[in-house]
Amino acid sequence: MGIFTFQLPAICDELVTEKAIDEFTIGSPNQSAKQILNGLDSSDLFESPIKDKRMAKCCLSGVWLLHHFLYESHEISQEIPTSEGSYWHGIMHRMERDYWNSKYWYRQVGDHTVYRSVGDDWDPHLFVDQCEEAEANGDLASVQPIAATEWKCLFEYCYLNAT
Repeated sequence: MGIFTFQLPAICDELVTEKAIDEFTIGSPNQSAKQILNGLDSSDLFESPIKDKRMAKCCLSGVWLLHHFLYESHEISQEIPTSEGSYWHGIMHRMERDYWNSKYWYRQVGDHTVYRSVGDDWDPHLFVDQCEEAEANGDLASVQPIAATEWKCLFEYCYLNAT
């Protein structure tokens, strides 16, 4: 079936790839993805009608973030006044290495269902600390699998709740 338990439309299959997820924390901006993303609206990510436009925008923010375009993701997520918008915002600041700000946005999220999907006792604040320590040790690859799992869980949650 692919990365998710549901089928993504062709444009998403082109953007949401295993390779992009595998390089989520440690990669660099993907200029070929940017060419595609520049012309997209959040509705382009879905084949079925969108029921929640804010969740759809969260997906678009997440795809920009997946390809390391922090500014573009930030512009979208900061305009979404939901816990999911704050969640994408928190991930973006963590990737930006603005750890304190990341924790601020995770506090705005509150207790989210996605946390339990990432891991039974997973705590985003502790993960931010792990990321900061990994950066200091030059070992961001060590936190990559958890960051990728978090991205997938949040994207799936937003995607399924958008339709």
